[in-house]
Amino acid sequence: MKKAVKYLILALLLALTVALCYIVTAEARARRHLSTCKRMEIIFRDTLNFVSEKDIRAFLKEGCPVFIGQRIDSIRLYEIEKVLDSRSAILSSQAWTSDSVLFVSITQREPAARIETPDNSFYIDDRGFIFPIQGDCGKKFSVIRMPSALQCRTWAGALLEMLEWMKKNRWDSRFMEMEMDSEGNLVLLPLEGKEKFFFGKAEDVPAKFGKINDYYKRIRPVMEEGYYSTVNVKYKGQIVCRK
Repeated sequence: MKKAVKYLILALLLALTVALCYIVTAEARARRHLSTCKRMEIIFRDTLNFVSEKDIRAFLKEGCPVFIGQRIDSIRLYEIEKVLDSRSAILSSQAWTSDSVLFVSITQREPAARIETPDNSFYIDDRGFIFPIQGDCGKKFSVIRMPSALQCRTWAGALLEMLEWMKKNRWDSRFMEMEMDSEGNLVLLPLEGKEKFFFGKAEDVPAKFGKINDYYKRIRPVMEEGYYSTVNVKYKGQIVCRK
């Protein structure tokens, strides 16, 4: 009999707990249904400056219905994200609400390099996505001069792999300018010194930079500064220097 009473008390306590939870949840839903959006806060997940808070508000004003003053539970968060993600400088966005505030977080698209052609200039990110020059990101990126935008699309994969290797091995800060011809052959221009390094295509990258390293360690120190104007490392087993 005592066990039966104990189980009954436990069952009543459990039922009371469930009822209280239901009441609290129902009240929260009711408050949310009546709550309206009073302001929007924009959060940037990086330090790039391609788009500003003013830009984000302008994008949403153009592409979304007015949400300030609207019921919180009526705001279509997926539409806000869709509008923002359609902008080329934005990699991804996320929208959510809390109390009476709409929060929007922004992750901008970071360039891997700046491409310059006779007709245009644009950025390319590490996924091969090409987007226009805009804003001022406050960072320096490798500049690659090409005959046309088509060449960029043709050689994008190999170029990005080469730039990633250079970054990992700390060569990116020494060679931030490159020129590419119509066949994909690269000429690297160092930040210091007058030599032009004829690299060939963006392949056998570690071996070619190994030869560039040999040039700086073994050849350049024994010659007067500026003695060689070109250094060719595109041939296997050779470093061809010319005055």
